Amino acid sequence: MWAYIIRRTILTVPTVLGIVLITMVLFSGVAADPARTWAGKFANESTIKAARVRMGIDKPKWFNFSALRDGKVKEAFNTQLFDVVLFRFPNSMRYEESLWSIVKRKAPASMLIQVPAFIIIVGLELSFALLAAARRARMTDYVITLVSVLLMSVPVLSVYIYAQWMLGQKLGVFPVAGWDKGIYALHFAALPILITVLIGVGAGIRLYRAVMLEEVYSDYVRTARAKGVSDREVFFTHVLRNAMIPVITQTVTHLPMLVLGALLLERIFQIPGLGNVLVEALSNNDRPVVMGLVYILSIIYCVLLLLSDILYTVVNPQVSLK
Repeated sequence: MWAYIIRRTILTVPTVLGIVLITMVLFSGVAADPARTWAGKFANESTIKAARVRMGIDKPKWFNFSALRDGKVKEAFNTQLFDVVLFRFPNSMRYEESLWSIVKRKAPASMLIQVPAFIIIVGLELSFALLAAARRARMTDYVITLVSVLLMSVPVLSVYIYAQWMLGQKLGVFPVAGWDKGIYALHFAALPILITVLIGVGAGIRLYRAVMLEEVYSDYVRTARAKGVSDREVFFTHVLRNAMIPVITQTVTHLPMLVLGALLLERIFQIPGLGNVLVEALSNNDRPVVMGLVYILSIIYCVLLLLSDILYTVVNPQVSLK
């Protein structure tokens, strides 16, 4: 296993570097000079130069070959690419603070919504998928399947707007938008959590139901039933355990969103989370924030994919990592 983990870790390096390079190229394509865009149309050259220094784009992009030819090895790596790779992120242009300070200040709002919603979604998906598989071809199965398909088909933006209008403005059950500090934030987080659960539970139910039905008709399940094992034990001890691999895959790949949050949700409900920060950074061409968040999230995502492979061996000892 350790050899596999080392190989996967080594392969993560070019993957993350590729993501960083693509992001930098896209930034260059959208705005050849982000500093000029940020400084404004009528800014003078000194203002634009100061903006370049603040953004960290006054340096060469990839590698300083001229400095290497002059024997300045350290200066050769003083480039935009290595600034990102070594976590040397300039301060945000909009917030005028470091990326780590922004993450520390904004991540709790995203997590206050995404963590409870994530736990509820996974619990509901597994529960209803097990129930549908246990009641296959019965009314319960048809109802669960129909509702999950309907939830998958509803446009996300329509749910946001309708929930704001009905539950916020019309009935006054929840605040329409906004945020507060401390325990009072829960009052504003309730509606976004409810909506996140509503629009996120359908796809998982359909996926897990299909996986569990495949396990239900396996030979080992028929053998267990022939030995007199109860349906409850069959589903919770055998079927659920062997169906955990797709559950782990689906769950682990969604974990980065617990920190980043939902971009559209936070924008519409005016939640001061990282998702809203990223949307503002993209619209305002705040390059340090975008590059930093993309780089950090790509590392987290690759690490979680490796973690999911390791968890496969925990839930199913027949799986071996080679």
